[in-house]
Amino acid sequence: MRALLARLRGAVERGTPQTRSAAVEALGRAPAGLLTLLDRHARCPERVRTVPAAPEAVVPSSDLLGGLVASLEADGRVRQAAVEALAAFGGPLPAAALAVRAVDWVPQVAAGARGALLARTAPDEAPAVVGVLLRVGERRRAQGLLAGYRSVLGEPAQRRAVRVLAGHADPPVRRFGVELALDLGEYVRGDLLRTALHDSDQVCRRLCAQRLLELDPEQAGRLLWASGAGVRELAVSALPADVPATRLVAPLADRARMVRAQARWKLYQRGEPPAEVYRKQLRKAVKAVDAAPGLLAGLAAGLGECGDAADVGALARLLPDPRAAVRRAAARAVGRLAKPYELVPLLAPLANDPDPGVAREVFGGLARVPHDVPPETLWIGRTRTEPAVRRLAERIGVRGGRAAMRSPGRARGR
Repeated sequence: MRALLARLRGAVERGTPQTRSAAVEALGRAPAGLLTLLDRHARCPERVRTVPAAPEAVVPSSDLLGGLVASLEADGRVRQAAVEALAAFGGPLPAAALAVRAVDWVPQVAAGARGALLARTAPDEAPAVVGVLLRVGERRRAQGLLAGYRSVLGEPAQRRAVRVLAGHADPPVRRFGVELALDLGEYVRGDLLRTALHDSDQVCRRLCAQRLLELDPEQAGRLLWASGAGVRELAVSALPADVPATRLVAPLADRARMVRAQARWKLYQRGEPPAEVYRKQLRKAVKAVDAAPGLLAGLAAGLGECGDAADVGALARLLPDPRAAVRRAAARAVGRLAKPYELVPLLAPLANDPDPGVAREVFGGLARVPHDVPPETLWIGRTRTEPAVRRLAERIGVRGGRAAMRSPGRARGR
């Protein structure tokens, strides 16, 4: 940051008009956090100890780059003059610079910047201002600043700026914009459904799903197929209490643990043991020739979370499955439910599984019985390429009193 500041100061003092223009353009494309970092590192000790300039010498350069660099200086008079100069420029970069100075520790500088900032609500300026304010919002001097700017954006004349915020590429700015748009009623039900199903940001998906379910709980069935696990969890919780168990099969076998837990809670609330539903659906899925691997894996994972040792036999039959996702879920479930003396016979043969996830679940289950794991199995774990598997094998060896591992050949020789 200090090297960049030195280059910027050099451009202000000695740069050609083309150099200064290029610097302004580059700063305008930079992330919002860059100005806050520049401001943090601008006042290095050697510059702070410099004798302050005379009052008549604190007027910053008349162009945008000069005003921006001056707004980072240690002398409060220079920053105050820079704020007055920046207020005359329009666009995202001066708006962001004013947002940085709005939390200045000198009250006069902060007051001037705040007064100019509340007028910067153009569609291209609002994202720059919000991006900075979100990053400085935890500072004591920033209390109430973001809320005040938010209230200005809530006026009817600023709806276009709100829509730009809701579609911005910076995730924090976009979440702020979506939340504000929801509060202002900018989204109709179609917009809410489309965002909840397909948006790339999980926070935006969840915000829109919550509002949609508040307006129309019947949309829960459509949200069960959303790409985001948070939205699917909300959809399951919004289903009616008497929803048939068959309709809960997909959530019970969901790939996300929190969705499976929410679906099980639906059954618990009405007195139905979810383990029985898992057992029934797993038997049906095993018999079906076209059962999807995701369904089998989800049912095995869910049964491992709520079943008991009596389910180990059914789960163990899935361990040789040719699909890695099914083996992985079965190994995790067996590792949770099997009795200690069953773990090594069931899981050790999978220690050399080609899928890293299966091997990780195998050694995670064997960690329950570190004293029973054979040296050959530990050696396999120690020599695998996956760091997570090697770490598990190391821990098992240390806990089992085998810190100094030997290869199988040396162990047999002894």
